[in-house]
Amino acid sequence: MSDRLESFIKKNRRELDEFEPPADLWNKIEKKLDEQKASAKKNKVVRLSFVLSIAASLLIAITAGILFFNYQKKEAADISNISPGLAKQQVHYASMIETKRNELKQIEKENPQLYSEFSSEIKKMELNYQRLKSDLPTSPNQEETVKAMIRNLQSQIQVLNQQLSIIQQINQIKQEQKNDTHSI
Repeated sequence: MSDRLESFIKKNRRELDEFEPPADLWNKIEKKLDEQKASAKKNKVVRLSFVLSIAASLLIAITAGILFFNYQKKEAADISNISPGLAKQQVHYASMIETKRNELKQIEKENPQLYSEFSSEIKKMELNYQRLKSDLPTSPNQEETVKAMIRNLQSQIQVLNQQLSIIQQINQIKQEQKNDTHSI
């Protein structure tokens, strides 16, 4: 391999010696390197701000989750003084409601009017729940009040299930209509 290279250099020595690089070649190379370094620094700043915004979002979500969990835990602790079994039910139903509300929230952009109607029904039930909860400390029969609170949560779950079922039916009809128009 090196013999071939040496013979090539010997044969083309004159042409190779005549070729001179431009005088400002090194300056152009340095300028390009400086531009690349500046671009890399800018990208690092952008990446850092992106990472920081994601971290801030995660921090907010985690904080909200912790606050919600502590709120549920405190509420369950108050009810657990009255009836530990009912307190467990209350926490279970409250977490189911939260999950179903999040599912329901997914239609907000697609169908804001339907979402508004569904949300107003749940808000009414939630107000009744809050009223029962505020009456709990002064209630003459606290266990019955807690049972009423749990029945309210169960009703909220039933209504949310019905609402989600309606949404599923609407989406199924839309999909069928979409398939019908594509098949024509």
